[in-house]
Amino acid sequence: MSGRLNYIFLIFFFLIISCKSSSDFLSKNNEENVFYEVIFQDKEKRKKIYRQSYSFLSQTGNSLSKIKNNGEIVLFSQDKNGVTKSNFKSNTLGMDEPNNNSVSRVILAFPVKKGTKWITEDKTSLQMKLGYDRVYNTNLKFKAENIIEKTDDIISINGRKIEDCIKITSYGKTSFNPGPPLANIQIEIKTVTWYSKDLGILRYKREEKSDSETMGTIFYDKTMILDH
Repeated sequence: MSGRLNYIFLIFFFLIISCKSSSDFLSKNNEENVFYEVIFQDKEKRKKIYRQSYSFLSQTGNSLSKIKNNGEIVLFSQDKNGVTKSNFKSNTLGMDEPNNNSVSRVILAFPVKKGTKWITEDKTSLQMKLGYDRVYNTNLKFKAENIIEKTDDIISINGRKIEDCIKITSYGKTSFNPGPPLANIQIEIKTVTWYSKDLGILRYKREEKSDSETMGTIFYDKTMILDH
């Protein structure tokens, strides 16, 4: 009887370990530096390509902190609701992650399965240009609906295939009324994120599209640089 109880206890113990391991989605990529290639295209279809780096600072419990090359502190944390990303310094609009100065947002919600949905708050990054010298940042608040499309996606980065990626899509819309003689302007925001349990955010694509020539459309594409 005692042997049977010990056997049941061992099975229960290993199940607990397995469940804990499978539910840990905080990035384990604690290398000293992680690099991304960023492509930004403005409304005039001019492209700017640059690199972005994150340096590991510390990890305590369910929190992981990094510092970006622009001096911004980024904190990733995990709780029962999912993985949250928080930023602690504003940056130049359109030259880094769009409106990355938001307080925090859930980048991966639990349970991690196809169809899981959640709502996040965001701001637009589009700029309104009137003539040659008048430029206005929109910074319009909107709610984005996020959904896990896949949990077993495969993407290729620098010729290296990464399996079991979590693909997350997001959609939001808002409008802006600048006043006469311009009519109401409609704006749509679409994003796609590929998240790896081991590496974190592998790729992030964002499109902000308006129906007005004064704002146009902008694209942002950020991809982690990996060794073969």
